[in-house]
Amino acid sequence: IAKVLQNLVNKPTYLKEEYMIMLNPFVESNKQRLNKFLMELCEVGDFYESLEASMDQYMALSKKDLVINITLNEIYNTHALLVQHQEELAASEKSHLRILLEEVGPAPPQVSRKENKTIELPLFSRWETPIQDLATALLYDNSVTQNDILYMETKSIFVQIIRSIPKMAERKSIDLTQIAETAATSKDATLVRKGIKVKEMLRELEEASIIDPKDGYKLMTEEVTQELAHLGNLREKVTTEIQSLESVYKTICDHNNYLRSQLDSYKAYLQNVRQQTVKDGSSGFGSSVIKVGDKEKKPTKLKALGPYKFTHAQLEKDGIIVESNVPENRRQNIFFIFTSPIPGTFIIALHYKGRDAAILEMDLKLDDLLEKQQDNVVSLDLEYVQLNVGKILSLLNKTFAKRKT
Repeated sequence: IAKVLQNLVNKPTYLKEEYMIMLNPFVESNKQRLNKFLMELCEVGDFYESLEASMDQYMALSKKDLVINITLNEIYNTHALLVQHQEELAASEKSHLRILLEEVGPAPPQVSRKENKTIELPLFSRWETPIQDLATALLYDNSVTQNDILYMETKSIFVQIIRSIPKMAERKSIDLTQIAETAATSKDATLVRKGIKVKEMLRELEEASIIDPKDGYKLMTEEVTQELAHLGNLREKVTTEIQSLESVYKTICDHNNYLRSQLDSYKAYLQNVRQQTVKDGSSGFGSSVIKVGDKEKKPTKLKALGPYKFTHAQLEKDGIIVESNVPENRRQNIFFIFTSPIPGTFIIALHYKGRDAAILEMDLKLDDLLEKQQDNVVSLDLEYVQLNVGKILSLLNKTFAKRKT
């Protein structure tokens, strides 16, 4: 088996072993299949595309007040497809989709191109519409009395209280009096206000003979239970949303850690290349002989190059300093110390005569300077002075390429 797999991968034009000749047809017939398998292994989906798609889907599902632009024929065609496949899409008789399809009936026929207008269609679920919105809308209905509105508002507040207290939502039976008392005596100020308010509203409904405490407010209890079944448990929805967000956040953090590890690996590789370049003698920034004739010699330990001193006037004369914020009467006391602790790294320290410590130190990387030069960045800001990028590169090369420690 191992030999067959080896022949499949290596694709030999001839077989050395005679006993393998009889398996040659099998190898030939499966080469294309193996190639396809190997190609599929290499086709890795782009992380950013999949993450962006997931985020877009999540944001679309979590948005409220969704509105789409759609033509009449697109609506009718979607309606017809839903009716055609409702057994697969909504098998349960209690499915919201099935209820809606039964209410709207068959799909209308397609209209002509002239009548096929684009409309702005708001998207919402009637099962997620808060009760208080319905109660507000009924204020404009003359057939609804003030007691009816009070009843619906009371029911709405009970639903809000129960959904805000997960332990209550998990109970099979509901005791409205106990719920109101629990809310009124809780530590949450919002729940306390709602609890006190709903107790007063219950009292008003009792006085109006809308509800009866003797039967335990049976009618309202049943309606609150039904409403909770429609709206679902707020805690479950929030928990699901939190889990989804945590999953996305974890994915982003994992990828961020991966990128950081890649960056660290790149920095280590770059540093290794710099040091190896110096050892091989292919760079002017210091060198060490590692081979003399046919004999190899251990590479010498890298030493810091410098320090090299340059005055403010000297750098200004050579055009390296293009702009200076140092007062003219103090420039004669300013000088710069250039050192290179490791290949490709330079430290420029600005000193003032009479002071031991440097006023300013700037750590420069050769690749950063080269990148600035490639990006046509003319000057390098050192706070007190601005240096010409091209000329400072030339100075560093001239200074450290020909001098050895």
